[in-house]
Amino acid sequence: MADNPESGNVKSKKRQSLKAVNRQAAAKVKATIHLSVDSSQRLTIHAAMLGLDRSELVEQLIQTHLRRFVVSDRGGQEELADDAAA
Repeated sequence: MADNPESGNVKSKKRQSLKAVNRQAAAKVKATIHLSVDSSQRLTIHAAMLGLDRSELVEQLIQTHLRRFVVSDRGGQEELADDAAA
């Protein structure tokens, strides 16, 4: 009976979707950068010593050190609809 492929008791595995912890995690994009060998090694070592991966460390560095310019959208969906109707 175990060799019978028509046993009907086979359940297919369903993938469970992973829910984003927060909006920022869901809005990630892949970026490619070119670093010198020394900078790449320093990034890897610092990330390892801090218990982070390279992407997490770069994210922290950007959030900490690149604060001069701010990108914001202060409009709402209502304003976009009003502009389109006009």
